[in-house]
Parts: sequence; C-alpha cells; structure tokens
Amino acid sequence: MKRTLKWVVIGIVAVIALGAVYLRVRPSTASAATSLATATVQRGTLLATVNTAGNVQSHRTADLSFGQSGTVKAIYVKVGDRVQAGDVLAELDTTDLALQLRSAQVSLKNALDQLEKAKNPYSEQEIALARAQLAAAQAAYEKVKAGASAAKLASAQAQVASAQAAYEAAVKSAGAADSSLVSATAALEKARIALEKAQGDYDKVAWRGDIAGTAQAQALQSATIDYEQAKANYDALIATAQSDANSKIASAAAALRAAQANLEEVKNQTSAADLASAQAALVQAENNLAEMLAGPDAFTLSAAQNAVESAQIALEQIQLKLQQARIVAPFDGVVTAINAKVGQTASGTAISLADLDHLDIVVNMAEVDVNKVQVGQEAEITLDAVADLTLAGVVSQIAPAGVQSSGVVNYPVTVALSRTAEAVKTGMTANVNIIVARRDNVLVVPNRAIRTVGKQKVVAVLYEGQQMQVPVQVGLSGDSATEIVSGLKEGDVVVLNATTTVKSGGTTAAPIGIPGAGGPPPGM
Repeated sequence: MKRTLKWVVIGIVAVIALGAVYLRVRPSTASAATSLATATVQRGTLLATVNTAGNVQSHRTADLSFGQSGTVKAIYVKVGDRVQAGDVLAELDTTDLALQLRSAQVSLKNALDQLEKAKNPYSEQEIALARAQLAAAQAAYEKVKAGASAAKLASAQAQVASAQAAYEAAVKSAGAADSSLVSATAALEKARIALEKAQGDYDKVAWRGDIAGTAQAQALQSATIDYEQAKANYDALIATAQSDANSKIASAAAALRAAQANLEEVKNQTSAADLASAQAALVQAENNLAEMLAGPDAFTLSAAQNAVESAQIALEQIQLKLQQARIVAPFDGVVTAINAKVGQTASGTAISLADLDHLDIVVNMAEVDVNKVQVGQEAEITLDAVADLTLAGVVSQIAPAGVQSSGVVNYPVTVALSRTAEAVKTGMTANVNIIVARRDNVLVVPNRAIRTVGKQKVVAVLYEGQQMQVPVQVGLSGDSATEIVSGLKEGDVVVLNATTTVKSGGTTAAPIGIPGAGGPPPGM
C-alpha cells in the first residue's frame, strides 16, 4: 500500500513538473490551434521489416553433360522447351556399347551356369547310378565272400560220391589181386583228405598279413607235399597195371580224382585276390556315392561365385556407360542453352536447364540485421523492371557463415517466391522487405509524436486546445510508426513534432491504417 502511494505521488509530481514546463514554453491558444499537426491514436497492425535488394534467380539450375565421350547422335529439345524429370534430352551413338552389352550378358549367363553346376555338381540321374553301382559292388563282394553257391557245391560233391562208388565197385571186382594198387589208392585218399582239411584251416586265416609264418600255412604246405607224393606213387602203379581189373580200377580212380579236383576247385573259388578285388570295388563305389552326396567343393563354389560377381560388375559397367551416353533431365524445368551439335564429339556442358517455376532471391544481409531474420518469415518483393507488381516470398535459407568484402561482412539470405508471374525473369533486380515482426490490434502512433525527455519517452496529447505531456511505454518501433504499450488510449489526439528522427539500420516499422484526429484527453 505504501509502495503504491509512493508511485502515485511520484506520478503527480512528474505531471506537475511537465505541466510547468509546458506553461512556460506553450504558445498562445489561438496560434496552437491553427499550426499544430496532430494524429489520432488508433488500434491496428504494425509490421517491422528489414529492407534489402538482390537478383531473381532459378531455385535449381543444372549444366548437363554426357558421362563419357562419343559422337552426339540426337538432341531432342531446343532452347525454351519445358521438360520433366526423367525426359531424355540427348544421346550419343551407342552401337559399340550395344555389342559390348550383349557380350557381357552372355558372359554373365555362362558364369551363372558354372555357379549352378558348382552348387549341384551331380544330377539326380548320376546319383541314382552311383547308388546302383554301390548296390552291385556290395552284392558282388558278398558273393565272393560267401564262396561257391550251395547248388554248385552239392553238384560237385555228388560227382565225387558217384566216382567214389564206381571206384569202389572196380576195386571190389578186382578183389585182392593187386593189393599194392589198393594200398596206394587208400594212401592217396588219406593224403587228399588231409590236404582238404589243411586248406580249410588256411582259408580261415588267409586275411592276415603274416599268413606266411602261421602254423596253418606250414600245415598246408606239408599236406600238399604228402598229397603230391601219394599221387605220384599211385600214378606209378596205375601206369604199370597190366590186367583188365587194374585198368578198370585205374579208370575209376582217374574219374574219382577228376571229381575230387572239381570239388576242390569249387570250394576254393573264393581266393584272397578275388576277395580283395571285390572289397576294393565296394570301397570305390562307396567313396563315389559319398562324394556326390557331400555337395559342392568349397573352393570350386567360391571360384564360381567370384566369376559371377566379376561378370555382373562388367555388365553393370556397360549399363552405366549406356546411361552416361544419354542426358536425362534431373528435374522439371526449362532448357536455357544448348551447346552440343549432332555429329560432333561431345565435350563439356551440352545442355543447361533451369527450374523457372520456382524462383529465389539471394540477398546480402548486413550483420546488424541478420539476427532479426529467421527461416519461414514472410517477405514482400517488388521489381524495378515490372511496375505495380508485388510478389510474396518466404525466407528459405540463412547462411551460417558470413562473406567478408572490403571490411564489410554480409550474410547471404535466400527468399523463395511463393508464386511467380510471366513477366518475372531471372536476373531482374528485386527489392525485398522481410517482415521480421508483427503486432496485431495494438495502439500505434507516428514516430513524430514521440519525444525523449531524459530517459523517458513522452507524447504531447491535445485536449480542448491544450497540450499535456504524457509519459508512455513503447514497444515495436521503426521509421514511421511506434507501438504504444501504455500511457495512451485509442482515440487520443497526439501532437506531431515538426521534424523526424530516422533510426539507423535497415529495419522499419509501418502501421496498417492511417491515424485520424480527435478524441478525449488521455485517461478520460
């Protein structure tokens, strides 16, 4: 309460002091009424702008050239043509590249075929054949391992039995006339049986690597010698037999020996060599099938994959060259220049393209003003070359670094035109007013109505021909108008000073609307 009273007293004293000053210097009532310039305090919209200038330019431009050397085959546009993104504007002669492309495609196909073969080196038919070969080798091995068939063995044994019966009948008919031959025959039979047993024992261990030093091998050798000796004795007796009986016995004995030899051959058909051969064939068939089922070799597969990648790269290089043999519009625009001719070797820029539907103005902003500007702020643009045309724009870019020239630092600021007109062309000089601040529905007075007394802003308010100095608080201000935050009310009539003090810098503030005259004194 005391603080409020204090400020009230100070305000009254200030008003009295200002009134005393005014009474001392005020002109007569009659002369003031006829010579004072006034304005009425009104509510309106106040805009603060930064004024600058620049040149109209295309938002996007491109100097297009071929990506490789060659002879220009065709140019499909002329200066002034509108094109769309993706349109082919010109191309080179690509006859040689077309042949290279076909060759690269064939090479890639071959590489892919080799890769497929590396992934699947054996067909289903080949695997099926290997399975069949393994089955056959297994059966052959089992057959060799099992020896002679039962039927063949039985037949050989039957032949021996028949020959034995015939021999015994011959011996019986001969009686004991030749006991020596009978004895030799018995010895031969005994030797044969011993040899057969020794051979059987030997066969059971024939697979051993040290077979030569075994007892079975020695027994087989001894039995073989005994048999050969008995056979030699018997053959000698047979040779000397003179009688018919001895001849019959000799014939029956020969038949018996033949039958016994045949039986022995049947029994010994599975030799060690045959078994080893059958086993080797079986192992080979197993290895072949295992190799087929194991899948592709890692090294071979990697080499095939690398070959495919190399072929793919070669193909893409040719395709890239074909793309580089054409000039394609990167965006919608207008052809502004053509520097190539059909039949000539392409070099440098062939076609220039500009987006004339989207125009920009790049202005250099002083360092004292650049911090007032922000991306997205609206701007009003006028052109020196086109009268009575006002365009709208928006700040689209502010350079983060300044450019120093002759000791002055400027910051490039880009203003994009919101719309364009046929009369607007690139290169035209443009005056740009960037709206950096806006106050709606605020009290505004001309700058000429405001004076500074010490550190206080004051305004002379006219009431019934008398001027009253009123302290005010100002807000947004510029060259032509100022926002009144407090001290005045709408309708107050203020006295304008005879001269205007123009603020330095490029920022101005302008009200929307023109103040009029009339109204009650402040606070009334």
